[in-house]
Amino acid sequence: MQVVSDSNYKCTLSRESLEKAKRELNEDPDTRLIEVKTLRTRLEKVPGLKARTDINFLLPFLRARKFDQERAFQLVKNYYEVRRESPEIFDDLKPSRVQHVIDDGIIEVLKERDNQGCRVLVVRPGKWDPDRYSVQEMPRSTYLLMAKLVEEEETQVHGVHIINDLSGITLKQVSHIGPTAARQYVHIMQDVIPLRLKRYDYVNEPSFFDVLFTIFKQFMKEKLVKRIYLNGSKFDKLHESMNPDFLPTDLGGQQKPYANKEWIQDFMSSDLQFTEDNKYGFVSMTLNTEKQDSKNIDAGIQGLGGTFKKLEL
Repeated sequence: MQVVSDSNYKCTLSRESLEKAKRELNEDPDTRLIEVKTLRTRLEKVPGLKARTDINFLLPFLRARKFDQERAFQLVKNYYEVRRESPEIFDDLKPSRVQHVIDDGIIEVLKERDNQGCRVLVVRPGKWDPDRYSVQEMPRSTYLLMAKLVEEEETQVHGVHIINDLSGITLKQVSHIGPTAARQYVHIMQDVIPLRLKRYDYVNEPSFFDVLFTIFKQFMKEKLVKRIYLNGSKFDKLHESMNPDFLPTDLGGQQKPYANKEWIQDFMSSDLQFTEDNKYGFVSMTLNTEKQDSKNIDAGIQGLGGTFKKLEL
């Protein structure tokens, strides 16, 4: 994500998307910069946090939380806090480190959007070989791809649609997916990445799906659970949400799987960008975990954002 100054920022949203942002996200072009500056000021006063504060970085957080300053502020802190708490996923995080996951065809970003304008990701966990690499590669890869999608202003407004194709998944693979990995994956999806997760389709669920879903559902908020669709081997509901002409053949569509090579090439060539982003975050320090009223936090410099309650997962 390119760093630009406030004065050089130019909104790339289409007229229709901007109207949707006004209607659904409370975005006001006349006060957009003021909202960014307010969030920036708060973050600059958080003890121990070196955050990116350019407009291209902060605006997605405001859009993801409908320009609610308190919720956007917490989302940015979540974004950096999870990186500090889970070094096994986030240390030296860059696309080249998940090349094997991409090569195995586990995650695909489709060329076309769905009927609601959402970016569409297809996840095929059945292609994962647990003997070659750990389950933590799944949240790592998902985070990186979605962090790249955050760059797209249209996606910031319309959101993301995930299709989880469980064909080929085995009990051996499920045995490697414990509560820790499930919590990390769900937490990244709903509490860390500044994108709206608008729809989540499961297809080709196996007979033991209830066991697998129970592991993940315990960490899902009700809002996310309501956006989940179970399709089995039939794609009627999926095709109602997206023209099958734009879906891969294994989802009843007309496109060859992994046809969006241009996007993957762009993603895989962005190591330097992620290396720069990895320079930001919490410095080594002990954080006070006592809860503090947000109004009191804003009242003084020393207290501003300086205390953190433990993330409720």
